[in-house]
Amino acid sequence: MRHIAVHDTNILTMIVGLALVVIFLLSIMPLHPQMWVYPLVRQITQMKVDYETGYMAVFETEHFRIKYTPADQDIVAMIAEAAETAYIPVTNELGYAPHGKTLIMVQPNKNELRKAFGWSGNESAMGVYWGGVIQLLSPHVWLSGGASVQEFIHSGPMVHEYTHLVFDHLTNGNYPRWFTEGLAQYTEYRVNHYEWQTADNNLDGKLYTMTELEGDFDKLPNQSLAYRQSLAAVRYIAQAYGEDKLREIIKGLQAGQSLDKVIQRTLGLDSTAFEQSWHQWAITNMKNYSQKH
Repeated sequence: MRHIAVHDTNILTMIVGLALVVIFLLSIMPLHPQMWVYPLVRQITQMKVDYETGYMAVFETEHFRIKYTPADQDIVAMIAEAAETAYIPVTNELGYAPHGKTLIMVQPNKNELRKAFGWSGNESAMGVYWGGVIQLLSPHVWLSGGASVQEFIHSGPMVHEYTHLVFDHLTNGNYPRWFTEGLAQYTEYRVNHYEWQTADNNLDGKLYTMTELEGDFDKLPNQSLAYRQSLAAVRYIAQAYGEDKLREIIKGLQAGQSLDKVIQRTLGLDSTAFEQSWHQWAITNMKNYSQKH
């Protein structure tokens, strides 16, 4: 690992050039344009973030570039360890490794993380993936609550957010929001044996419909329930039908097919039957908060 500073004076020219390529591709590729254009848009976004944070220090590992402010200099090595610890299990689970080094931005506080995404309310997260970049809230915030360094490495947001990034690269953005959240949680469950369980995300009460989950996922009032339902649906596929079926569904998304069609072909269930089936499976096979505490 090495500690460096990065100043790329040509990055604006590269961003403009890539933007022109995107416009050109949109004009000549009417069939599944997202599969061709999305990676370029993601790269432009990543380059823009990298350019706009040129004032930040950089810590590099084999697979990651971590940008941070002086407030986090004392724990950047811990962040690097957490990232590299997540790399092999996540790429093995998805059977894919992105090219190049992943950019991680460490925001020193919740306000800076909100600014990075234009959040205006009280949204709060330990980590967020968007546009080819993982944004992390400083582990100082995590550790101030009494958590240990090892808890951050094994129960922090790195496995979850890196799963989002790898899956996004693998499928070029061809997935509904609920599925990537379910897959990220399922990878956490497989790798770290972690589940997000609260008193208000039990699965034996009134649930959101798949139509609601597939709509504006992030605006649903009970976010913990929406997240747990997405985990239940993905776990149902993997545990009732087998890991191979889940991988087959991911390959279908990678090929540009819709999730509904891939599930129907792979599991033999239409959207209504799939919803009913995973609901019933979850009630029997997934513990609720009240059963655990």
